[in-house]
Amino acid sequence: MPNSNIVLRSIPPKLLIQSAFFCFLLSCTLLSRVSAETIHPDSINGAQRNQDLQELTIRLTPNEKAWLKKNPNIKVAVKNGWMPIEFKLESEEHRGLSIDYLTRLASLLQVNFIITNYMDNIDPEETDIISAVSNKNLGNHKFHLLNQPFLVFPLAIYTNKNIKKKSSIKSLDDLDRSRVAIFKNSPIGQKIHENYPKLSLVYVNIADEAFEKLRTGNVDAYIGNEMVVDYHIAFNRLKFAEKSGLTPFTSTVSMAVRNDRPELASILEKGLSAIEPENKELLKKWSIADAKNSQIIAGLLVATSIIFLLGLIRFYRLKQSIKKKDAESQQQIWYQANFDFLTKLPNRHLLHNRLEQALDKANRSNLPVGLLYIDLDNFKHVNDQSGHTVGDKLLAEAAERISSCVRSSDTAARIGGDEFMVIMAELKDTYSLEKTCQKILSELEKPFSIDNNIFFISASIGVTLYPEDSQHAKELLIYADKAMYEAKKLGRNCYQFFTQKMQAISSNRLSIASDLRNALINEQFVVYYQPIISLQNADISKAEALLRWNHPTKGLISPADFISIAEETGLIGTLGQWVFHQALKDLSIIRDQLDSDFQLSINVSPHQFHHPETLLNWLKSIKELGIPGSGISLEITEGLLLEASNTVLSTLSALQEAGVEISIDDFGTGYSALAYLKKFDINYVKIDRSFIQNLASDNYDAVLCEAIIHMAQKLDIKVIAEGIENSSQENLLKQFKCNYGQGYLFARPGTLDQLLALLKTSNNENH
Repeated sequence: MPNSNIVLRSIPPKLLIQSAFFCFLLSCTLLSRVSAETIHPDSINGAQRNQDLQELTIRLTPNEKAWLKKNPNIKVAVKNGWMPIEFKLESEEHRGLSIDYLTRLASLLQVNFIITNYMDNIDPEETDIISAVSNKNLGNHKFHLLNQPFLVFPLAIYTNKNIKKKSSIKSLDDLDRSRVAIFKNSPIGQKIHENYPKLSLVYVNIADEAFEKLRTGNVDAYIGNEMVVDYHIAFNRLKFAEKSGLTPFTSTVSMAVRNDRPELASILEKGLSAIEPENKELLKKWSIADAKNSQIIAGLLVATSIIFLLGLIRFYRLKQSIKKKDAESQQQIWYQANFDFLTKLPNRHLLHNRLEQALDKANRSNLPVGLLYIDLDNFKHVNDQSGHTVGDKLLAEAAERISSCVRSSDTAARIGGDEFMVIMAELKDTYSLEKTCQKILSELEKPFSIDNNIFFISASIGVTLYPEDSQHAKELLIYADKAMYEAKKLGRNCYQFFTQKMQAISSNRLSIASDLRNALINEQFVVYYQPIISLQNADISKAEALLRWNHPTKGLISPADFISIAEETGLIGTLGQWVFHQALKDLSIIRDQLDSDFQLSINVSPHQFHHPETLLNWLKSIKELGIPGSGISLEITEGLLLEASNTVLSTLSALQEAGVEISIDDFGTGYSALAYLKKFDINYVKIDRSFIQNLASDNYDAVLCEAIIHMAQKLDIKVIAEGIENSSQENLLKQFKCNYGQGYLFARPGTLDQLLALLKTSNNENH
């Protein structure tokens, strides 16, 4: 370059002016070039065209070849102002990326593409193809998109570099509570709103509107197609705008075809697939560097000298190098946003995109899609016992094994923790799904050798089918999850298909959850009481408070059918609060009328211990009514003690100090340990009804019950046997010296009035 500068300085001024004027004429010629609006097969040299056609002919069916021969001229609707995808400046032909793709297709297919101007709701009689549709935003139902987009670009974040920001913006997470411009009615806008609800979206109609809001500070950022926006910034020389980072979302460009042209749709898909290796070269032509050289530099030639042009060339070469490095960095950010770092599999976000694509393809091919939800059994134990490093290695190897069991066209993804999903598209039959499940189970069952140690896991797999089970992606994910949990219930290391029975159960649970919210308001709940009898003298000094739901259409609903739903929906706290206060009022009546020492047992869910302040406030209510703490026995589960936190321990301690007694419900069904119970100073254990139902002399249940009773009494813990239904069971329990009995043999659960009547009768008989 130094020699060039010397030569230029020696050029006479007159010759320099003539050279600059020649450049001006050349640029004007370039900008005013006009040609016919038809893309011919001879746009590419003959030898290349013949080779392309020979290769493509192999893949075309006889019907497709016949259709091409019959239709050599194909109309294509093209937009005028979508740089650099497709556009048309004054006095020039259409050009852009999509035009380059059409040129290659014309050469491959030996057809002429007749260009027409695109308009919304264009009539199929006016065009056969819509050349470019962004992000499936096709409102014209007389056309349909091809199965795969031919262009995919990241959505980038643009900010105003002249406005000081509190922190660096590299991702959508950095835009928390910020104002962000996005195109109105864009499907991407809806996805961003769903995944990042704290963003304040500002909808715009055109890019110029978005950049004006960005320039004036009315928005903090603008999210748009990286290729399109970069070109727009360069072409319009928007020096204030800069690209800050990429989002995990992509913008796609697809071709659309008339619904009555199935042969053309298939031909175009095969053609685009054939030229896919050229994508990089076609994109390179319209890269930001090329856009600046072809548009901005051409404009600058008019007003600048040859010396300044040479300086610009050097500058843009340097800038192109920087842009290339920046693009590689941005590509890495996009990869990190869409792929799991540990397993290198697609993450949850990319899985959703792939699932939508698979469902769209299924609508074209009429072939079902299978969805597998895989959860590793026993992984938590390995991770806790051997550490996260070993756990990570096991997950990475498990991912490889799962991937090896599926087809290359399938998508295997990690959606979090030890959970994976597989999308299997274009299934010929469900047997292939079962075969894949069996292969995955077999592979994961094999030993894992990690850091010279051997580990064993298995998997539970839930399977659902599109469109048989549902036609919506979200529902399919939910159904696969439900089927996986059903596989867990069946003993793990197995797979389970989603069934209509599971759907009916799920629908019923949703219905109950909805009705629960109104039940408290409409006073549909009632407390029943079942007496607890002293097996030694038949006295009734205790009763258990049992909640019943008097549903207006379904009648009385047992707690077994709605308590778990109340826990899931967070209503258990309100419900438990109501039960306690109602039982406390009824206890006050019982003690005033009949027995000043009467005790009520009230069930407390582990979820209620998440809000200990509510439980401790009960002590104030007890004191206000003048009832001693011993008048209340709280029934809890064994699991609460086995995983007792400091909050649980301190809450139990405070209740016991006030005289409240503690009973363990359903004893024997969990991790029973009497010594462990003694540590917490438990007052009662209730032997679960499942042991009492089959109780008979010398059988296993009798041996177990007798052992529990004797060991409990040695530890000064009283025993209540629930579910007693006949005299034989009662007599055996009396022999074992069981303290209390509860069951239909003595009394069914009833209202407060029924309990009072029973207590009066019992008192009269005993006196």
